[in-house]
Amino acid sequence: MKTTNKIYVLLAFVMAGMATVQTTAQELRSSYFMKTSNFRHQINPALLDHAYVGLPFFGNVNVGTSGNAGLTNFVYQQSDLSDGYSLKSGYNLTTFMNPGVSADKFLGDLDDVTRLNTDANINLFSVAFKSFGGISLVEMNVKSSTSLRVPKEFFQFMKEVGAKEEYQIEDLGVRSSSYAELVFGHSRVLNDKWTVGAKLKFLMGLSYADLNVNKMKITMNGDAWEIQSDAELTAAVLKSNFEYEDASKNNAQGQQRVKGLQDVSFGMPGFGMATDFGATYKAMDGLLLSGSVTDLGWISWSGAKKAKSSGSYTFNGFDDILTSGDNHGNKLGDQFSDLGDDLEEVFSVYDQGKKNSSGGLACSINLGAEYEMPFYRNLSAGLLYTSKIYGKYSWQQAMLSANVRPLKWLELSLNTSASTFGWNVGGMLSVGTRGCNFFIGSDRFMGKTSKEWIPLNSGNMNLSFGLSFPLS
Repeated sequence: MKTTNKIYVLLAFVMAGMATVQTTAQELRSSYFMKTSNFRHQINPALLDHAYVGLPFFGNVNVGTSGNAGLTNFVYQQSDLSDGYSLKSGYNLTTFMNPGVSADKFLGDLDDVTRLNTDANINLFSVAFKSFGGISLVEMNVKSSTSLRVPKEFFQFMKEVGAKEEYQIEDLGVRSSSYAELVFGHSRVLNDKWTVGAKLKFLMGLSYADLNVNKMKITMNGDAWEIQSDAELTAAVLKSNFEYEDASKNNAQGQQRVKGLQDVSFGMPGFGMATDFGATYKAMDGLLLSGSVTDLGWISWSGAKKAKSSGSYTFNGFDDILTSGDNHGNKLGDQFSDLGDDLEEVFSVYDQGKKNSSGGLACSINLGAEYEMPFYRNLSAGLLYTSKIYGKYSWQQAMLSANVRPLKWLELSLNTSASTFGWNVGGMLSVGTRGCNFFIGSDRFMGKTSKEWIPLNSGNMNLSFGLSFPLS
């Protein structure tokens, strides 16, 4: 089958906070200090302390976004426009590229670097059982993540319409990956102080795409822009081939300019391995320290398609989204489609053939401390620090949590966190009986959203839920 989606249209939608695609293999951190949580071992394998069976496909579902920008940073209403730039009758939404949107307003609301991530972690099956003097685990998960990093300088180039004659842009990129993992784990209590755990993961890569722009110099040259770019695209998406522009867009060496992907069908182009290690230490009565390293591994992508920028090229500038392009309409989707056509011209990359490629996963370091209140042992306070190591897409988070179990079958957690993406509030509810355990939670409570459930004022939201059946 042929896909009509363009790589650069995807980039445009992600910029606007409208995509729901990279993940960094997100786990529900609100569950970390909850004794009834069966899946907190995904953060620290030493916390695998229950025998259980997860409900297939619904044992643990976690989806979400994180970022320092929201939909309202990139999409505006008719009432936000200055006189003379009204939309057609019946349309009310427009992009930040509308001339009626103030550059000072748009750019003033952005950080120096705009970051957006999307995550999904779905458990297909999970079984934990007593063996070898501890608890063993077999499970399979599907994980997907997409990360975007755009320096403010690039948005200045897009919006200011030549306020400067030269722009220097560095470390812009978007990276997306999806894979399935078959996991074997084990944890055991060594003594009254130490508990340790480890996992071995076999990875089956489904898709990988990485557009990496190391440097881009954009200089005004008469009525057009001259672009010198050090950019590279790597793609291994199921079974697929590059789609090319017509021959008139070839470079001086006759290499074809990449337009997107086509002929997409099922395939598994990637294979790899990863490990998790974790431990807990009872420092004193009521105080438990813990630490883990997760997703320490790699995936090798067979026959990945490569494309690079080539020399300098000319860009005629962004078109007026209200009057030009193939759509000639004011629908928001049409505006983004036209913007995608322009971005395709900005990020021109040319076919370099196929070559095996490999890369590391987004490795996490987690450090935790939990203190049980001496006046009520079912109430505790916890502090969890997480560092995600993923090159230019790395981030950090510190979470302070209060956890209470007023009844044997009921446990609650409420937390607040500060991270690279801002400040958030989250929590979790776990209801467990002898026969089943249900949980629902969020590390980032959802704020105001559009009718499509897209975050308006912040890119931070997630939802996790699941059902499992304790075996003892």
